[in-house]
Amino acid sequence: MAYQETTRQTIFNTKLTANDSTAKEALGVIRELEDGRAFRYVKMTGGTSVLGQVNTNGVKVAVTNATSASGTGPDGATTTIITDSDAAWTPDAYVGWYYVTLTAMTGSTDPIKIVANTATTLTLEKSITTALTSAGTDDGEIIAPLGVALIAAANDLVQPVSGVGIGALTQNYYGWLQIRGYAGILGDTLTEGYAVCPGGNAAGQAIIATTNNFENVIGYCVAAAGDNELNFVNLTIAA
Repeated sequence: MAYQETTRQTIFNTKLTANDSTAKEALGVIRELEDGRAFRYVKMTGGTSVLGQVNTNGVKVAVTNATSASGTGPDGATTTIITDSDAAWTPDAYVGWYYVTLTAMTGSTDPIKIVANTATTLTLEKSITTALTSAGTDDGEIIAPLGVALIAAANDLVQPVSGVGIGALTQNYYGWLQIRGYAGILGDTLTEGYAVCPGGNAAGQAIIATTNNFENVIGYCVAAAGDNELNFVNLTIAA
């Protein structure tokens, strides 16, 4: 059965309460309701998310012995293939993720989407600017898109946030996290009218922002509850 939203006239394959064992939507797709609330479709990793829990991006994966060569992408275009002979990746596990050469190295630092991978190679969407020629020198990272979620770490107010749980979402299952509009958020004694950040004293909880301008504000508290309880927050997480 398909579900049609009234604002964008878009057909979705899942209910907002979905907890799917297989993907029914494109990861990261945004679903918006007529009251302004918006939701992101994700794969939950690293544990089960619950109602009100703050979730961040999936973990980064180190590429420690990288070299590059020209290759052919799935669409036939010339692109770059990154090889890490130390890797033991699951084939195609990182399709839709991004490869970044670390800033301190000699290669291009442009984040480039991964379109295929084997146990030791990453096929990129386009060619990198500067070839990686010295294995063990040009290290990089594989970075998860916003459609891969992980319970937010405690005491980290600057971590990126993919969304807030609207119900139980099982590890390695697929479903929706809320990114905008009124929502209940688990927090460390939030205060009405104050900006809210990830990184409370417990994993998955929010905390009031301090005066540090580098913190990641994800919303504003509308009505506060007690510690470890659901607080009423207007979410403003970027799409």
